[in-house]
Amino acid sequence: MSYIIMGRDECNQEFRPCFKDFVSEDDAYAQLNVARERYPEARSLWVEVLKDKDYYLQKHRDWSDECDEWEYL
Repeated sequence: MSYIIMGRDECNQEFRPCFKDFVSEDDAYAQLNVARERYPEARSLWVEVLKDKDYYLQKHRDWSDECDEWEYL
């Protein structure tokens, strides 16, 4: 899974201050302090999972595996 940094600005709009995807959650949190310094106008900044095509494909595989398990019960 990939992680991204997201923020909320003074107009209460969400924005993505850093366009880089991070491989681990720890890497994203390490860059969160840098983003806070670069965007002092941000009301809040946080780390979240990047919900891209790979994310939904993994969710679909997990769901399919669950359905297969139910068939054998």
